[in-house]
Amino acid sequence: MKITTFAQTLHDLNLIKDQDLDEVILGHKDFSRFGKLKTQDLIQLSQRARELGLKVIFEWDILMTEGVFENVIAALPSLLEHVDILRVQDPGALEWSLANTQKTLQFIAENGNHNIVALQGWIDHAQGRLERIILSIELPKDIIEEYARNLTVPCELLGLGRILLFYTPRQLLSPLYDDQKLYHQELIAIGESEESPHKGFPIVENQHGTFMFHIKDFCLIEYAQELSQRGLHYFRIDLRWSEMTLLKDVLEIFKNANPEKFEAFKLNYKQELMKGYFHVNKTDVLFPKLKNHRLQNREGNYLGEVIEAEKGSHLAIQIKNPLGLKASDSLKIVHPKGEEFSVKIYSLKNLALEEVEFVGPHQTAIIQFVGGVWVKSHVFLEKELATNL
Repeated sequence: MKITTFAQTLHDLNLIKDQDLDEVILGHKDFSRFGKLKTQDLIQLSQRARELGLKVIFEWDILMTEGVFENVIAALPSLLEHVDILRVQDPGALEWSLANTQKTLQFIAENGNHNIVALQGWIDHAQGRLERIILSIELPKDIIEEYARNLTVPCELLGLGRILLFYTPRQLLSPLYDDQKLYHQELIAIGESEESPHKGFPIVENQHGTFMFHIKDFCLIEYAQELSQRGLHYFRIDLRWSEMTLLKDVLEIFKNANPEKFEAFKLNYKQELMKGYFHVNKTDVLFPKLKNHRLQNREGNYLGEVIEAEKGSHLAIQIKNPLGLKASDSLKIVHPKGEEFSVKIYSLKNLALEEVEFVGPHQTAIIQFVGGVWVKSHVFLEKELATNL
């Protein structure tokens, strides 16, 4: 497995070369969400990278409106000769690159591409032009292995870096400042929730919008050897928010899998670290808890659901049983909290408030009010009345 990383200065390039890496990612401020390089700086770094024998990957990961897209593609041709590979995220950028360049491509599939059919679809669409696909950090390790072994191009995964939680193209921080000179400069703030104790979220605003990150950074460097054995081809280290000098420590842990060195690294790293969903993705674990288990049973004599309860007046029941409801029926009503009521009907009306002997399926029945019954209570037919309310 190979390491890939970012450079923002000539010093960064030297550190990358010292670690025997063979490629570098460069981010232009107009094309990269977090790139800071101006055109001349990028050309200078690209030339130096090539002198050092490094492949130059040009990061084009902004999401674009039509106006922004037209502006950046007008500036791109003058940069293409200085880069070896285009790394894109916006499908429009991928389409333009396929139609207008002969460059090798990498596709960032971190957002909204979590199944192997979608990922392979992008690969097939590129018709042999993709050399790499970048996977989401939301995938657990077994899925990473499946994708890495079965997709027809090499896969890359973030090994160390920030976790993006929220993005908007709007500038949310600059309106808080009176100084208009700050417009299109990078602004940094720390966010906290008014509704919970969570705080410390790094927030960055630049010309591309506002980005909020997790309070902890994503880190899998202690599992690098395991990921390599599982078939992963590339491991991305993003130190743009930290110190580039940490690259040496990361590479030592990567090569030797030394637990003691990793613990020392964590102590020196300025953010707390987390593994995300690497071991298991439990984002759906709360779904059963969000559902009321008392109201899950709709089998047997299930009749329908209380949709209105008017105190001292009536209950309205939506009939979902294909047999309907007769005036002679007895009911069992299950409250959302679990309490049960046995009810003998002595008043059955339709929606026209006419006394009837029968209300059919998919209609609404009006019966007498029963104290303690709420909307969403489930109603069952009961042959024998247990308690006369």
